[in-house]
Amino acid sequence: YRQRYRIMNWWYALKKMMDSQQDDYPYKFDAFVAHDYDDFDWITQHLIPQLEVKHGLRLCIGERDFLPGGILEEVIVENIQNSRKTLLLLTPKFIQSNWCDFELAMSRNKLFATGKDVVIAVILKPLPIGSINGKVYNVLKTRLYLEWKPRDVYAQKLFWKKLVDTLRNGKATATASDDSSQNTEESEE
Repeated sequence: YRQRYRIMNWWYALKKMMDSQQDDYPYKFDAFVAHDYDDFDWITQHLIPQLEVKHGLRLCIGERDFLPGGILEEVIVENIQNSRKTLLLLTPKFIQSNWCDFELAMSRNKLFATGKDVVIAVILKPLPIGSINGKVYNVLKTRLYLEWKPRDVYAQKLFWKKLVDTLRNGKATATASDDSSQNTEESEE
């Protein structure tokens, strides 16, 4: 009891050290994209051009980045571990699949291991109320999420801005747009 403050200080110093080491981890990808195969067209038409081409982020997309011949579960776990965040593209079909549960569980394991919020939920298509299982419901209830609005141009601009900002949060490597933010700061002075 008498050493409680000393122990608390030690704990916080150790936690800070672990957090700084995790930030320096050289991730291969900025985000692992968990999705249903039917949504691959949306990924190629919208997600890749906006995040990879326009903003220089690196995405892990199974159809493109998984090497054939491995055990799928092991490949998914490895790629989630090699990604800074996990982007869940939620659709009615995907949330009913076992892959959604598996990829969400592996992402949550990483959340518990690192202590950092690594799951980004995106509602890609409206989810019927009765179709949401407990794990997905818990994510949507406890975390902020993004919602894709296919007919609202202004909502889409805000969607991309928030998604890029969230993916860049804690990113160790600088990108071209980071240089432009420095130029903005210099012009304000």
